[in-house]
Amino acid sequence: MRTFTFVLLALALAAFPSAALRADTPLTINVISLPSDTAGTLYYADELGYFKAAGLDVHITDMTASPPIVAAVASGAGDIGFSVVTSTAVAHERGIPVRFIAPGAMWVTANGTAQLVVAKDSPLQTAASFNGKTIAVTGLADLTYYGTKAWLERNGGDTSTVKWVELPFPEMAAAVAQHRVDAAMIAEPFLEAAKPLVKFVAPVDDAVAPRFMSTGWIATDGWIKAHPAEAEKFAAIMSRTSQWANTHQKESAAILQHHTRITPEVAATMSRVEYATTLDPKMLQPSIDAAAKYSTTPMRDTPAAELIWKP
Repeated sequence: MRTFTFVLLALALAAFPSAALRADTPLTINVISLPSDTAGTLYYADELGYFKAAGLDVHITDMTASPPIVAAVASGAGDIGFSVVTSTAVAHERGIPVRFIAPGAMWVTANGTAQLVVAKDSPLQTAASFNGKTIAVTGLADLTYYGTKAWLERNGGDTSTVKWVELPFPEMAAAVAQHRVDAAMIAEPFLEAAKPLVKFVAPVDDAVAPRFMSTGWIATDGWIKAHPAEAEKFAAIMSRTSQWANTHQKESAAILQHHTRITPEVAATMSRVEYATTLDPKMLQPSIDAAAKYSTTPMRDTPAAELIWKP
């Protein structure tokens, strides 16, 4: 009888793993990113083993622009996503419950990691010269659009005459060089790779502010509520990785090559972004202000604190 009891107990334990054992199973987190220097901390953390060490099983999917990433996260196609601050501000204004859980990249004037560019033989240089022209941006709810529009208006251009088209960064340089568009707003590492085909006009994001947080990592309120511990772990890892990346540019460039297919020469010479280490409302607000002013649809100037999750 005692042997029979032990057999039943063993069968029961095999069928129902202990709570402790289940707790040790890493949570799979599906993260949607945009392969660029601004989203680099995700790739660095993954290859450095930070996620695995924290018990997170992170699966990465790449997309080509911020607004579709926000939509994918909102629909549940991803748990966490990379987003330009303006894209999340627009989504939040439209009632989509997404907010930032971790910091991303900074725009810093001195770095010049994004530029409005034209073809080598183009005469376009002043803001007014772009009146009636076609400019490529990654999205109409994106910083590439708001920053360019702010620069044009601040410097005497008439944006009501400009035609805007959406293109992913990897396609922009060829489109400009072949005169399919008159200009494009390109960010690193694609900006450095575009140098043989284009010439720089201006770091137009300066019209937003000389220093601000341009991107971050978002999740829905529902996912955060269901996974607060994992959200906090992810945020801590992103902060730690930002600190590492800001002081290890050579090492991070090597990792970035794996995910953006840039050449070693481009990786060695391109301008590098600075990463934010905290979610500071003052650093998010300039992007939100730009979105409120230049959005294609009316929106209020949302306080940045509304977009930030606090554990």
